[in-house]
Amino acid sequence: MSIETQFYLNRNPNLKRFLHENPKYYKFLNREPRFIFELEKIMKEEYKLTLPDRLNKFKDKLDILNTFIDIFN
Repeated sequence: MSIETQFYLNRNPNLKRFLHENPKYYKFLNREPRFIFELEKIMKEEYKLTLPDRLNKFKDKLDILNTFIDIFN
């Protein structure tokens, strides 16, 4: 694995953890260092860190808060 790829992984702990949990991607990174950007997309989808996922999570929290407000009123 290239040094740049290792630095990139060390700066991104979620990506590093994802790679440790899915070691099959090491082979792809060794063959093609630019795969790291595709791997980051895969990780975000898997960990639900994409913008729509975060918005849904925020909406759910607002719904729960709204429910508590309705109960106490």
